[in-house]
Amino acid sequence: MTLHPAHPETLLNRHMLSSLHLGPRPLDRLTVEGILGIACQRGSFERVEDEKAELCPGVTWRRRRLGWTNGATGEDEGLCVNELRVRRNCRAQVRPSIAMTNPGLVDFEAIDNAYWQTVWAAGAIRIDRGEKIPRLFVNMRNLVCARPGAPRGPWEDLLELQRAIESDEFDFDNADNYACLPELEPRLSEGTTTGDIRVARFLPAFPPSWSVQADGAVHAATNAGYFLNFPEEYEDDGLSALHQPIGALFADGQLQMPPWIERPAAIEWKDGERRIELLGPSDIALSVNGEAPYRLVLGIDEPHAAATVWRHFDGPLPDPRANWPEVDLVFCGAGLVHPVRPGEVQPPLGGAIVRLAGDIADPWLSWLDSPKTGPREMSREAPFPRWRMSLLTSRANADLDWVVSAGPKLLNDGRVISGADMLAPWAAGEFHAPDENGVGPAPTRFPYETETTRAPRTAIGISGDGEWVLAVIDGRADMTHSVGMSLSELARLMARLGCRQAMNLDGGGSSVMCIEGLSPMQQLRPGLAATVANIPSDTGHRERIVPVALMVVDRIG
Repeated sequence: MTLHPAHPETLLNRHMLSSLHLGPRPLDRLTVEGILGIACQRGSFERVEDEKAELCPGVTWRRRRLGWTNGATGEDEGLCVNELRVRRNCRAQVRPSIAMTNPGLVDFEAIDNAYWQTVWAAGAIRIDRGEKIPRLFVNMRNLVCARPGAPRGPWEDLLELQRAIESDEFDFDNADNYACLPELEPRLSEGTTTGDIRVARFLPAFPPSWSVQADGAVHAATNAGYFLNFPEEYEDDGLSALHQPIGALFADGQLQMPPWIERPAAIEWKDGERRIELLGPSDIALSVNGEAPYRLVLGIDEPHAAATVWRHFDGPLPDPRANWPEVDLVFCGAGLVHPVRPGEVQPPLGGAIVRLAGDIADPWLSWLDSPKTGPREMSREAPFPRWRMSLLTSRANADLDWVVSAGPKLLNDGRVISGADMLAPWAAGEFHAPDENGVGPAPTRFPYETETTRAPRTAIGISGDGEWVLAVIDGRADMTHSVGMSLSELARLMARLGCRQAMNLDGGGSSVMCIEGLSPMQQLRPGLAATVANIPSDTGHRERIVPVALMVVDRIG
């Protein structure tokens, strides 16, 4: 689709709203100085670019680039803001695109790039282990959900693969569905054999630009929420996977990832209502064998409830109660991996243990206690219980369209959240730094402060008249192009863009905005992936692969 200017009446309406302080306001010198807390040298502030286009009726894109000389340092600086607006009930809608539900979206070359930047270059397979250990990454798209008694599950396949590698029995030349990283021959040190390789899991990920390039119904795309990205977040339990999304993820009519960690979430219901609210383990309901669902609670708050949740950062699980029926259901992501006796297994890094007690535990205990009846070790006579997990929101009877978690919140009812308030539980949920031993909810290396660290950022907000507002701010790659923003600065920007609710999405090298119909002349650097409208900050300005993108796509029907 060819870009064309936004309708003049749309721009006029924006100007009128701006005068009433209900809509977006200009990014002029005083505004930029207020957002960033700087003073520009007199006469140095300039508008480098103000590109505007209507992608389809109700969807507008705007890119603003500003430049100035910092009055305190004398350095030339800049700011680049890409902005998408999607009106309610227009021709298009925001919708997540999920790589793990689309087997075609796997880019091994991009995985290699991401692996080197986040693992080897960061020293993560590293000094405390005494050496760099190559990893064989295993695509677990078809093994996300498994259980004893069902076809072979991820824990069995992974252990078998590890044994084959350590005994030099694995045939790397016929390794379908695997990506060996790094490539073995040129990068293994002298004397190292394939027996030194270790196995890690990954879920498919893809560059958001692929969504725009591959489908004419997709007008734009950005990155979305957090995902397991560093070895300490996925390697140590044999179940969790690189690129596994963090927090609530509902799309395509299914709960793709439960909110095992409480985080803010952007929510849209099928009737068009849009909100940002906290979702966590207490917003999960579990139904067994068609019975009334149990609402889960955090075990650290109510250890003796009928259905409790325990995560790896909650500390040791309590001992099982004597003479009381209890069972532990081990979940990794949305997959039920294992029902076990209490205390036999610890919670996975990318999941949780749901401990059931009393009547709701009985069907699982009956299955565990039933005699084996077949040649398979895990065959049982009792039927495996039927279970269903659902997501509860503030609108109990409204049908969900989609949910994506991230955080922290930036704005609440039009009020800018900043400083310590932004990391308070009411605004961030369980968005906090790990403890002194590195144990905590992912992302584990996020700089958990709101005022200092400027970085590339992506945010989502809801304007006063109900628009979705997606913003991508460049940073880190070139200060003269864009200095980036701290979280508090991002909150102030989203307020200036007319939002009343807003939250932070994943940032850094993940931050990207992709626009349909963008010509090479409209891109900011030569060599960027087609449709990319900003400058990604990873080495070579390469667009990072992500497991979930937020698309702006034509409505169906």
